[in-house]
Amino acid sequence: MPVRTRAAAAVVSVVALLAAGAVFAGLATHEAPGPREARGPTVLRVVTWNVCGEAGGKRGEAGYCPYRNSPAEKVEQITELAHERDADVIALQEICGGAAGSHLSLLRTALGPEWSVRRAEGARPDGRTRCRGGLSGHLGVAIAVRGKVVGARSRNVLPPDPAGHSHETLPVLCVRVSGWSYTPCTTHILPGEEPRVLEQITGVRDFVRQEDRPTVLTGDFNRNSGAAQLKPLASAFTECPGLLGTGQGTSTYHQWMPAEGTHSFHTLDHVFVSKASEVRAPFTRCGVDRDRMDTTPNEAGGVEPDGYSDHAPVFADIRTGG
Repeated sequence: MPVRTRAAAAVVSVVALLAAGAVFAGLATHEAPGPREARGPTVLRVVTWNVCGEAGGKRGEAGYCPYRNSPAEKVEQITELAHERDADVIALQEICGGAAGSHLSLLRTALGPEWSVRRAEGARPDGRTRCRGGLSGHLGVAIAVRGKVVGARSRNVLPPDPAGHSHETLPVLCVRVSGWSYTPCTTHILPGEEPRVLEQITGVRDFVRQEDRPTVLTGDFNRNSGAAQLKPLASAFTECPGLLGTGQGTSTYHQWMPAEGTHSFHTLDHVFVSKASEVRAPFTRCGVDRDRMDTTPNEAGGVEPDGYSDHAPVFADIRTGG
């Protein structure tokens, strides 16, 4: 569906969704998953998406992301995605929560009482957590699960900036769900090559390893598979094999450099499963929903975006052995 058509219908449809708890039928471009009853409790369906929901740059600027100031439209896409994938877990990065009218407040209503949502705050380099551009709530990561959360824990794992210039914090969040054998976790890793990135990634690994059960680790890791900084995770977890490539077909992030007028594709978003699992080849399916990633030129006064984030949602079906 063209984004212009989707955007025009978004406000109307999300209002109807929030008011009546409507269930979306799913986009025709996606394969419809089988009934939940058919897979039982032995397959966990996970989606992770950096929705770039915290308002920042304008069109033509390096920090631009589509629909950043339209939380209802972002929430509609997340909710559609949950129904299309028949998801059990929705992990989100760069999301606003903790206040009425925020992304997560709207999402709780849209998903309904069958779902539970937990969040962890992170600060921008200026040390502030409040979402900008008139958005409600505070910046961070979140996990929505189709079940009852019986425990949640989080920690900032980004070491302090040794130069003292940045006050950014980036948490890792894990939740336990009643009746589940797996613990879903999510995080957002700092971009760049500075030494504290490896410290952050090692901190994520150590935090997640504290679970006494198998874990699913998702998030925006800001680097392609095989990067040297990801070795602590590669040694402790099994990565979804469908995301190991770096070509455009497996890309999860579309980067525009307005100053240079160039762009590139990367696979920065990943799903890992702990090697402590007794299940062999735990992934039954994984892939990228590129329809929701903006691939248009980031130019002032240019064409309308054809997606809702600079990242694409990533999905994985995981055999839990339950």
